[in-house]
Amino acid sequence: MKIGYARVSSDDQNLSRQVDALKSAGAEKIYQEKKSGAAADNREQLQALLQFARQEDIIVVEALDRLGRNYDEIIKMVQRLDEKEIGLIVLNLPLLENLQAADPGISKLLRPLVIQLLSWVAETERKESKRRQAQGIAIAKQNGTYKGKPLEYGPEVKNRQKRLTYFTIKEMLEKGHGATAISRETGVARSTIYEVKKRLQ
Repeated sequence: MKIGYARVSSDDQNLSRQVDALKSAGAEKIYQEKKSGAAADNREQLQALLQFARQEDIIVVEALDRLGRNYDEIIKMVQRLDEKEIGLIVLNLPLLENLQAADPGISKLLRPLVIQLLSWVAETERKESKRRQAQGIAIAKQNGTYKGKPLEYGPEVKNRQKRLTYFTIKEMLEKGHGATAISRETGVARSTIYEVKKRLQ
């Protein structure tokens, strides 16, 4: 059985493109997750998928970085799949699918090496992307054109649920509730609540 896993890092991002690609690849069941910066062990849908998958099932993802935040996480996840004898198809890496169909002995020998190399390349590209982003921000600040990161919670943000959450935070702050209590009520990080409080002052 082919089982798909789609993930984006924020509520504002859309999973539909990934889901369509996974369906086209033959995924019969698809787990979807919106999770920012969470380690693999803290991704509920990924853990549910791993509990559901059985020997000889095949996990399908759009890209290797859907499986982990960095090289070490990706390698650990692939090793976990290998231990359970679960296959892996990465849609933007057809080489892995070709290995899957090759002689089992050759596949077993080469796949870990290919995964390690490609995971390292993916992490290197992410680091380079962050470096370029930081460089662009520095230049924009120097030129006076940097507008900063868009607000996640505010009275005019596009996401309706986050607008409502903002007003809940605002109301609780005005009533004197502490950041910990507001965080428990809304599920928003305390650092974000402090940031909203600072804007309101």
